[in-house]
Parts: sequence; C-alpha cells; structure tokens
Amino acid sequence: MARRAQRTNPPKDVTDHRFLQFPQTLSDATRARYSTNLSLLLTKEIDIAPSFDWELATRTGLAALIQEFLQYTHSDASGVELFVCQGWARLFRIQEPVYREFLLEFYATVSYDPRKSLNDRTAFVFRLGGVSRECSVIELATRVGIYTADETRSVHFPTFLADCLTERPEDYNENTFWVEITGGIYTPSTARGGMIRSTTYRMLHRLISMSLTHHKNSERVPSTDLSSSSSFQFFSNS
Repeated sequence: MARRAQRTNPPKDVTDHRFLQFPQTLSDATRARYSTNLSLLLTKEIDIAPSFDWELATRTGLAALIQEFLQYTHSDASGVELFVCQGWARLFRIQEPVYREFLLEFYATVSYDPRKSLNDRTAFVFRLGGVSRECSVIELATRVGIYTADETRSVHFPTFLADCLTERPEDYNENTFWVEITGGIYTPSTARGGMIRSTTYRMLHRLISMSLTHHKNSERVPSTDLSSSSSFQFFSNS
C-alpha cells in the first residue's frame, strides 16, 4: 500500500471557506443541522485512504492472483451468465485528489433515504461546491466510477443489485471462518492479517480493510473487520 500525502494539521480558518458558509436561503433547521454536523467533523482527523500499487502487484504476479476474486458473475438459476460485475476491481483502483473543504461540505450536508428506489434521484441529497445537489444510488455509483452507465442500463442490473450481499450472512461465524483461513483460534486482541495462510487472501484482506474500514496503523483484525472479510466467502463462491 502506498500512502499519499495528507494534511494532518488543517488551517484553523477552514470554516471561513465559502463552501462551508451555508446560505441564509436554507431553512433554519437545515442550516442548524449542517452546522452541527460540521462542528463534529472538525473534531475528527480526515485521513486520505491509502492507494494500492497495481503496477508493483502486476510485476510480482499478485494482481493476476487476486483478479478473479475481484470479478463477480451474476447467473440465473440454470447457470446462464447474465451480468459480470467489475465493481470491486474499479473501487480498489480509485486514486483521486482529496480536498478537505469538499469532504467537510459533503459529509456535513449529505442525507440518504433508504426507503427510496435505487433510481430515485432524491435518495441522496447534499451540497458540493456551494451548490445543493441530489442523485440516486445508481447515479452515485457511476459518478464515483464503480459502475459504468452502460452496465446500469442492463436489464439484469437491478436483479444483480437485489441479489448482492448487503449484510453479514446469518450462518457466518467469525471463529469458524478464522479457523478456515488461518488454522488457528480467533482471539480479537492478537488476530493479525499476517496470520492468513493464503497470499491471495492476505492481499484481499489488505484491499478491503485499508480501502473500506481504513485500519491504517495496525495489522490487527477485529471482529468488525472479520465480518467484512466474509466477502472472501462471497468471492470464492462467485
């Protein structure tokens, strides 16, 4: 993992930026909510997620080892291929500039209504660049580069999304899974990613934990991270 430069000591006058001066045209309740969220965010460090050196991984052969795990083929009951998802591979290749002011503005103002459909353009509401914006779940996924517009227009795309794992499977047991991938007993205080026996699985663990849960300074594997690692089961079954 290659760490990009990050600003750990933001300027004290960051709230003077015009994007963080929420306009008077907003309702009092909305402005109060945005300001409260911003005040909380300013007490936290905004860390730039580490990027993955795909060129090095390709030269060493590791990219080829994990590539098949980063692709999911959605098939019907008879096994006919309907849709091939490249979302994981694209997600782990995102390496874009990060601007603190934009992050603060977005996270202070964003709201999401899970009751709305994936195509509902009012599902996500937020401000960015001083402008109020809204988009659907699918639009957000295409804008950040996880899916392409052509993929989202596929007749099989809605079914693919509906069948995706969105929470930990009921039959998942972290202790059993840890035995399977390490051969040892899972003890949260001593669990380390380096204990995973498979080089491929160790790489996948690094991609998931560093890119999504962002455990930046530790190789420890807490139970919450292990539940993310249940994606290994999902990958290996696909």
